[in-house]
Amino acid sequence: MRTRQRGRRPNLTTRPAAVIGDEHLLRRAGRVAALQSALALALVLLVVGVVVFLVDTRVQSRQIDTQLRSIVATTEDVDDPPPGTVLALRRHDGTTEVSAGAPPRTAELVGAPAGFLDVRDGGRDFRGLVDDNPDGRVVVLLDLEPFEAGRDRLLTALALAEIAGIAASTLVVILLTRRSIRPLAQALSLQRRFVADASHELRAPLTVLHTRAQLLARRADRLEPAEVSRQLDGLVDDARALSELVEDLLLAASLESGPDAREPIDLAEVCEQIRDSVSAYAQSLGVTVDVERETATAVVSGSRPALRRAVHGLVDNAVTHVRPGGRVTIRVGGGAECVRIAVIDTGVGVAPEQMHRLFTRFAHGPDQSAGRRRYGIGLALVREIAEAHGGQVLVDSTEGRGATFTLVLPTGSQETPRIRT
Repeated sequence: MRTRQRGRRPNLTTRPAAVIGDEHLLRRAGRVAALQSALALALVLLVVGVVVFLVDTRVQSRQIDTQLRSIVATTEDVDDPPPGTVLALRRHDGTTEVSAGAPPRTAELVGAPAGFLDVRDGGRDFRGLVDDNPDGRVVVLLDLEPFEAGRDRLLTALALAEIAGIAASTLVVILLTRRSIRPLAQALSLQRRFVADASHELRAPLTVLHTRAQLLARRADRLEPAEVSRQLDGLVDDARALSELVEDLLLAASLESGPDAREPIDLAEVCEQIRDSVSAYAQSLGVTVDVERETATAVVSGSRPALRRAVHGLVDNAVTHVRPGGRVTIRVGGGAECVRIAVIDTGVGVAPEQMHRLFTRFAHGPDQSAGRRRYGIGLALVREIAEAHGGQVLVDSTEGRGATFTLVLPTGSQETPRIRT
């Protein structure tokens, strides 16, 4: 009977805290970056608006001063002042004339010192100039209402432009930030998936190894020497499979981050070495492995361990999928520009619906369990090695009639592999 433990809080989530933290940090970093960029753009727009306003105000002030000087210099009477201005003229005989509609204080200003002045009279603002001309002392006042209305319109336009600019820049920054953060999120997701898949892939051989060692330890005193030897051979095979899987994982992790490592490699010799190394295993399955040379040599430049692993992965994949009595042929060919290593088998072939999953890490066919294959990243690793050397992997298969995997590598140095050995 199951009893419920008291005093413990149930674990309400199965997600690792680190995963939640990474996603939260990415989202927060995106929001902070968007906010900072939007504030920076808003500050730039604000500075530009202030500069535009100050420049416009200064230019406008100079234009007003120039206009006032021109009016004073040409004033002979006050009967017909320019639009938006009022005049006062004190002639040399002491008489003072004021234009119609002038503010009450206009006549008093003729006694003011010469120069520019600002006047507010009757609830209106004026810019004025007091100066002498040949006809006497002239006072000209320019109504600033039209200029102030234009200045208000400019401020309104700048404010609207600032708001629109901030809104548009914020939207653009948010979109760009999300787009820039997305690869990081995808990289984190791929990393987590890789770790989870690698852990799952390692769990099977480790479990088998542990179980076999446990059984051997418990029954060693009751087993015949031949059975002990067989179990020990099994332990060695399990340890070797586990070691090969770890090497694959390390090689896959180093394809994009390691320094350049290049040397001339004769792939024809590599293929013959691989044939010799897998022959015993293939014969135990009733499979024959042969090498056919279409060219005397097939030299490329690259990493020997990586390319050997790529060819071995194709051969191992072929041997695994060939029925007893079948054949795997490693055909070496090519020309001056590229070398082709075709691994041809007479096995079960590849179903069309499985083609898109062939080069996915840790993927298995519908009729193949995770524990049956020794390599969980075999074909995916082959493709990564080929691409790191500037090549590619081609597949030609008919379901039930075998498959041909062709590794195509350039003979020159068009691409520099980045592989740590």
